[in-house]
Amino acid sequence: MQISRELVIFMVIIVSLSIILNILQLMWLRKLTSHYNSLTQGIDKKSLMNVLQGIQHTIAQHERIQELTKNELQKLKESEILHIQQLILKRFNPFGDTGGDQSFILAILDGNKDGVVITSLHSRENTRFYVKSVEGGMGIDHPLSVEEQKIINRERPNKL
Repeated sequence: MQISRELVIFMVIIVSLSIILNILQLMWLRKLTSHYNSLTQGIDKKSLMNVLQGIQHTIAQHERIQELTKNELQKLKESEILHIQQLILKRFNPFGDTGGDQSFILAILDGNKDGVVITSLHSRENTRFYVKSVEGGMGIDHPLSVEEQKIINRERPNKL
């Protein structure tokens, strides 16, 4: 029985590749063993188990704390809409016979456009203040003037 030359060359290549692969695996295994030995230096099997259990316990604690923190953050996000978010001031001159922009509209609103609008109208004889409650961008007890409504509904509100 005669083996062809190509078959012998093929088998030599396969054996050579196997030897190279085994050498690479041996190098990788030595590196891994060295790393493992440096991590477990001075630790017996029992204390290593304690260390691993401690790490698992710590991870579980951190996961619980993370969940609590996430819930608290969600509560803060939900409640922040109820805090003052828009403080809008517009000065103007409603009467032509007075000098300067002595009158103003001040809107203090939360994220739902609830709050108050304070309007001051200044004339030569006196200054009048009007305070109106606002809910959802609309006056509750008293209708808002056109100017007050414009201030509340403007596109770019001032954020605190």
